[in-house]
Amino acid sequence: MGGYAGEELAGEFVVAAAFGAPDALDGIGLRRPTRQVRCMEHDDQPNDQPRGVGWIVVQAGLFVFFVAALLSGETFDDFDGLIYLRSAGLLLALFGSFVSIWSVMQFGSALSPFPKPVEGATLIESGPYRFVRHPMYSGIILFTLGCGLAYANLAAALAGPMFFIFFLAKTGREEEMLVESVPGYGRYRSHVVWRLIPRIV
Repeated sequence: MGGYAGEELAGEFVVAAAFGAPDALDGIGLRRPTRQVRCMEHDDQPNDQPRGVGWIVVQAGLFVFFVAALLSGETFDDFDGLIYLRSAGLLLALFGSFVSIWSVMQFGSALSPFPKPVEGATLIESGPYRFVRHPMYSGIILFTLGCGLAYANLAAALAGPMFFIFFLAKTGREEEMLVESVPGYGRYRSHVVWRLIPRIV
């Protein structure tokens, strides 16, 4: 009888466990431990928008390339009109510096090198942001291209187009997050249609 009772008890336990019946388990003096699942609140969820460290690494690499080319690259051979090319490059570099500095002044404490906007970022529509949506990047493009021309350095001048291509890609990612994070950015984007260079892109 003892062996039979034990088998019967074991059978009831298996059936109850298989069908997830806690009442049945209680009836035989056993209860399957319940698993408590903590539901994370929205604020506790990890941010699914990375800061974009990879973009900063590539951007820093482009700056390193630009400086290295400027210091060690070969200059153009002298030709008629080189002085005008170098003068135009100097003006372009100065204008690019002005645009970038003007853009930084509009940001204040909201300035960040990462594509992801800082917490509580607000929409900026003043200054150079009336003309293009990313004037700081526009200034960098003009500055690097202008410096390359001013120094008659082809490798350094190529940094300008390289930054242009890079910032096209980076701003595409940035704007996805800006639309989600900054109130009114979608309206601003439809109003200021040029991203980097007026009448071009």
